[in-house]
Amino acid sequence: MPKKPSATAITDLSWLSMVDEVGPQLTPQSPIAVKHFEVLSDGPQLTQPERHPYCELGLHSSGTGIEYVELEQGLRRPGDLFVAGPGVPHCFKIMQFPLQGTAIYFLPSLLCEMGPNFDGLHILRRFTVRQDLNRRLVRLPAAARNRLLTGFRDIQVEFAGQELGREIRLRTLLMEMLVELIRSESRTGQEIEGTEVSPKWELVNQALCYLRAHFAEPVYARDIAQEIGVSESRLKVLFREALGVPWSRYMQGYRVQQAVALLSTSECNVTQAALAVGFESLSHFNATFRAFTGMSPGTYLQRRSKTAKP
Repeated sequence: MPKKPSATAITDLSWLSMVDEVGPQLTPQSPIAVKHFEVLSDGPQLTQPERHPYCELGLHSSGTGIEYVELEQGLRRPGDLFVAGPGVPHCFKIMQFPLQGTAIYFLPSLLCEMGPNFDGLHILRRFTVRQDLNRRLVRLPAAARNRLLTGFRDIQVEFAGQELGREIRLRTLLMEMLVELIRSESRTGQEIEGTEVSPKWELVNQALCYLRAHFAEPVYARDIAQEIGVSESRLKVLFREALGVPWSRYMQGYRVQQAVALLSTSECNVTQAALAVGFESLSHFNATFRAFTGMSPGTYLQRRSKTAKP
């Protein structure tokens, strides 16, 4: 069994003040983005601290350093996978050059729509459940690691191209990689708590379908509970057990994703986007958007406008 990374608490938390939203612009139509990065030498020792409203799967093919995630730090070596869910702040301090790697970003809703037997929800929990850095940094056995290395190369090439069927191929490659990760961890006894297939997954899936259909409307726990035939307290337990997050947190993240899509692909202003995705208060929208992306929606819109100019 490969040696697992080891994490410790961080004493200097100053990097958290520099966290910014630097992820890609994802939409339900294009829910996957791939970023290749390379720092040969004399580059910044600390990468830009970031967080975003997406799931992230990353791999460094070369370069050693310290991964900072929330209040922890740990040594990250070439071949270590990095797993993170929406809103998780992280950055990397380079200790040995060159640093080369690839990060895959994808919308959590992409997995919610996958079956059969709710496999997508099972895999989503691997990203969204509350976990320490020892679980976010993954060192797989050599054979599985090599297969994932191939997957990272293939998905990077596909993302860079514009061939017919690109979006379908990206989804296929990503799902193959996620299945490889989950199966490899399962073979070594690393199971995700609460992900066994059971009737509760059917209930959670019904709740997710309801939320995706009604996200632009006022939605309360009693509405969802009534829809799936359980009590409000049972609904809350189901979400925490299945996805590792409260139903309200999932709803907030889904609304922010939709708002990002509107601000990226339409002429909506901040107020219009907030109302369109179900927020009744602009201050609540601003606070929630910042919590998931690290910046206000106004700042996001300004940056998009600057990058859109020829």
